[in-house]
Amino acid sequence: MNTTTINSKTTGHLPIERLSHYDPEVHQRVQQWLACGQLLAWIPILSQENFPDTSPEILRFADQYQEAMRWPIHRPEDLLDLPEGVTGWLLPADAENTDVACGVWNGEVYILDVKDKRTGRKQTLLGERFDIATGQADDPEQSAV
Repeated sequence: MNTTTINSKTTGHLPIERLSHYDPEVHQRVQQWLACGQLLAWIPILSQENFPDTSPEILRFADQYQEAMRWPIHRPEDLLDLPEGVTGWLLPADAENTDVACGVWNGEVYILDVKDKRTGRKQTLLGERFDIATGQADDPEQSAV
């Protein structure tokens, strides 16, 4: 995952700071969402990594109800109220898909992009990275890292 962090020690705008695996496109998009006061939603990623004590069957079942798990983000500071150590998808509240994820660790919000650990391909809430303009998923031959 490529990450960007929001430090909880700041006030007001909650600036996003660059980390070693900085993705400027994700950074810019999240900054735009936050700057314009857009209502956002956070949806927990139901994975063994996030919930190691939960069986895969239960996670697959719960995943069917992902829409009901949207956590509203009214202002940037709301990100600090997310559950510690759980990665989730971040998106505008009226959007259906996103390739941006975030989570809180040690009082800092990390903005992430998600790649499949097996293939290296970017992932989205709905599956593989999806090009909104064309309506097509990325070509696996061109997306592999």
